[in-house]
Amino acid sequence: MFLLLDIGGTKTRIAISHKGDKINATKIISTAQNFKETITNIYECAKELANGKKITSAVIGAPGPHNRQKTKITGAPNLPEWHNQPLKKELEHILETTVRIENDADLAGLGEAVFGAGQKHNIVAYLTISTGVGGTRIINQQLDQGIYSFEPGHQIITINNPNKQLTLENCVSGAGLEKLYGKPAEEITDPDVWKKTAQLLAIGLHNVTVHWSPHCIILGGSITKSLPFDILQTHFQQISSTFSELPVIKLSDLDDKAGLYGALAYLNNKQN
Repeated sequence: MFLLLDIGGTKTRIAISHKGDKINATKIISTAQNFKETITNIYECAKELANGKKITSAVIGAPGPHNRQKTKITGAPNLPEWHNQPLKKELEHILETTVRIENDADLAGLGEAVFGAGQKHNIVAYLTISTGVGGTRIINQQLDQGIYSFEPGHQIITINNPNKQLTLENCVSGAGLEKLYGKPAEEITDPDVWKKTAQLLAIGLHNVTVHWSPHCIILGGSITKSLPFDILQTHFQQISSTFSELPVIKLSDLDDKAGLYGALAYLNNKQN
């Protein structure tokens, strides 16, 4: 019995895999700003899904950055109260099993590369655009490695003055759009706002391309459902002149379950 978790800025998805070969049951709970509250809720939900059976190990996707030992979240802007909390220690204590923690975007990208839109591509770049912006690179269905997790959402897109730098996350994420326009992203209906957001994301995708040189870029997350994909594609092609051939841009096949499928792939691949 294996437990799979995808902890997001607003929701936490929890799944059980009986034999490690497929996802058997899932549940979604809210991610509370209060760390202890969410840990308690995870325990209650895991206990319900396990139905009295022993959980032999758990794979957790959590927003980053993390510390080098991958035991704590050290700077997730949308979960400030989780900063430096003993995530791995607390989960291992309440679940009474071994816990492996990876960046949530890493696992979502791995899920898409193994089970989703990236299956036919050797080098996959993945960006998730929801409450925040995360991302990763997957090579031959394995996580690429860095000292810390990859954080493409923190790339600087525009500098209005020396003291004000806007990152990709500031410009295109749900939290960023709400701060810029004074309303939740789902309430924004102005097509000019979404056109500008698509153009700013295209700049981010250009940077991802020249840094990571992928065969394809997969976009996931709730914000992608509102973006004008044709404008994104056109602007990306207009500004990207470094390479003679550009990566194909695809939307996620697995949607909000990408992280859970990535945890399953991680479990099967025994990546450490």
